[in-house]
Amino acid sequence: MTSISTLDPWALAIPALLALGMLWFAAARGAALMMFFQQEEYDNPRFISWFREKRAFDITASIWFIAAAVLSALLQSDLTATALEMLPQLIVAPLFMLIAGVVHGVARSAAAMRDNKKPLVRTDRVKRILRLYHLLAILLIAVAFFIASLAPVGSTYSVSYNESAAIWLDRLEFLSLSHDWRLSALAALAVVVAQALPFLIIGANKLLEPVEERIKAGFRDEAVEKFNRLAPTVVAITGSFGKTSTKHILAHILAEAAPTLATPGSVNTEMGITRVIREQLTPEHQYFIVEMGAYGPGSIARLCRLTPPNVSLVTAVGAAHYERFKTLETVAKAKFEIAEAVFKNGGRAIVSTDGIPEHLLKERLSAVPGDYIQAGASGDLQPGDLRLKEYGLTPDGLKIALIEDGEEHVLVVPLYGRHQAGNVVMAVATARVLGLPWAAIKGSLATVPQIRYRLEVSRADGAPTIINDAYNSNPIGFAAALDCLDVLVKEGGRRILVTPGMVELGALHEAEHERLGRMTAKQTDVVCVVTPDRIPSYVRGLEAENDGSTTVMTFSTQDDAETWVKNNWQPADAVLFENNLPDLYEADVRF
Repeated sequence: MTSISTLDPWALAIPALLALGMLWFAAARGAALMMFFQQEEYDNPRFISWFREKRAFDITASIWFIAAAVLSALLQSDLTATALEMLPQLIVAPLFMLIAGVVHGVARSAAAMRDNKKPLVRTDRVKRILRLYHLLAILLIAVAFFIASLAPVGSTYSVSYNESAAIWLDRLEFLSLSHDWRLSALAALAVVVAQALPFLIIGANKLLEPVEERIKAGFRDEAVEKFNRLAPTVVAITGSFGKTSTKHILAHILAEAAPTLATPGSVNTEMGITRVIREQLTPEHQYFIVEMGAYGPGSIARLCRLTPPNVSLVTAVGAAHYERFKTLETVAKAKFEIAEAVFKNGGRAIVSTDGIPEHLLKERLSAVPGDYIQAGASGDLQPGDLRLKEYGLTPDGLKIALIEDGEEHVLVVPLYGRHQAGNVVMAVATARVLGLPWAAIKGSLATVPQIRYRLEVSRADGAPTIINDAYNSNPIGFAAALDCLDVLVKEGGRRILVTPGMVELGALHEAEHERLGRMTAKQTDVVCVVTPDRIPSYVRGLEAENDGSTTVMTFSTQDDAETWVKNNWQPADAVLFENNLPDLYEADVRF
């Protein structure tokens, strides 16, 4: 057989081409994986759980790589001259299979990013993780090529072939038919590389932990220095649900009295709050409203050390995020860390008697003694507490009657949902503790804007009424949203619900979904269930209570359900979009 030097550019081009292809594949896959890793808040165990649950390992590219390895191995057998003369192109088939695997792998990664509802935000942390990931990927691919180069080549043998076959063979010595196992080994190792990429993301994140801690510490020290210098009055809010809506309502009330800054959206982590302080807090801000999320015991206490509260609120202790805490008692202890902090700072704590189970409230009030204001419709309220006497839901919003020290006050608030009545009570109680008069509170509540994606009602002439409750549904909010359908549907219209159910309910997942499924059957005319396999108990409850008057349809994605609704709704309908799953839950990841 004609031979060529190992320095022949054609011989070097083949491994170089494959190496570049594998790097391209690793970069594309890394970006897609990083997108989901970011949604899991850079938490390695949570990402591993998601990866295992979604079975997000590589399939498409690996199949191509395995096929290339198998075919390359088969080609190591002695071929007759006739076969080689007829099919000289067989020698490059494994190469094209490897390239096809790379291309398909890149395409699948790009599709995952394109179809994602929450795209990757290339923060400085993401950039650091990806840079180290790319370095690890380069090292892994280099090791794979080195190991492949050690595969046995064997002795050559002679076959006769025509001139065109000689051109193919001479220029592809790397793929020699002479019992050369290097390409077969490389294709097999490509499978290992493809499957290892998620763990390179995890490894890069782990290796960067000391760096991230130093960066966080620097930002935190800067934020603490600025916060202590400006010393605004801090209102800290936590709760299993209702905290973001309460923050929104309270910020509107306080802003009418003095410059007020509130953490935006659902920002409730240490780094999120730190960034708000560093970038947005100014000397003019008299009030700083801080939403605090509980991601485990001690997390709220840590946030309170960053921004010691003057007034604190606990809106609810419930099933939301139950999966993280396992028991409501653990949830209650975590939430009441905010009360301990405010009492150490000489402040007052406001707690909801409606959002916290009575036995847990009594236990926590006893375990964490201090100056409490209780607010709600239930409970043994004392002078100074705020009682919710009654409320009603109208097409224009809520009408609420409150009693403070025996005096009744009527509020008109253009928000929807019975749970919002409780959020209004908590916000009003806080405003009263801060010294705002009733006249100012009533005036500001009459103009409070709707809360984005939280029972946000939209109306237009000739179009159905849209109720957007897409963000972070919980059992109480879900039930309240169903009530809105009865109030907002027009005569002759249908009550339409689109929902994928709820998340992070832990052991309560099945029971709560079945209960709400039964409730749904009584309060809707059309139900579009998204990802029914994830919430089978909701479907069972819906079917058990359905007397035939409710039409039930199932969809694999939110987009499919929304497309059907938009193609079939009528002007008199009221359409409720209850929750919208993050891609972590809805996405059917198939790499």
